[in-house]
Amino acid sequence: MQQDPNPSDSEQQQKLDWELANYNRRATAWLIDILSLMPLMFILWVAFGTTLLIGLYIRNGGEWTDISFDMPIIFWIALGLFMTLLVAWWLLTLRNGQTPGKQIVGIRVIKDDGEPSGWGYTFLREFVIKFLLMGFCSVLTLGVVLLVDYLWPLLNRSEKMQTLHDKLLGTLVVRNR
Repeated sequence: MQQDPNPSDSEQQQKLDWELANYNRRATAWLIDILSLMPLMFILWVAFGTTLLIGLYIRNGGEWTDISFDMPIIFWIALGLFMTLLVAWWLLTLRNGQTPGKQIVGIRVIKDDGEPSGWGYTFLREFVIKFLLMGFCSVLTLGVVLLVDYLWPLLNRSEKMQTLHDKLLGTLVVRNR
């Protein structure tokens, strides 16, 4: 059986559906994500600190002296704020395989077979692999794993421009059309 040298319209359309995002777009998206999260985290921590101090002031009968910090309460409030931020971030990201930075620069994540990255796959990529696995390994190696992960496309010069977390999951970052 001989293969047709002229690809069908559907095969051509599938190839034209996506184009790999270059490293500059990916780095810009990452920078936007980081810079957009920092002010939000700062605002949450200021709100947390102010609320905590006012609560301790009221609890202490309106006296600033002898305010003792109740660590379990502080821990649970901080954890609640962190989880609120995390859930909001992941809901934005899981919606369509794009972080806010990726949305701004016009790139998205797909599986390497061209299929869109759904909720479950994006959650696996963004939270389990990038946040938990790469974050944990980065803490253990003082940031080396994170640095290697994001510089991998430049070091490897791969055709697919994949980071280590992309290679683990078989994902690609492509330009939106």
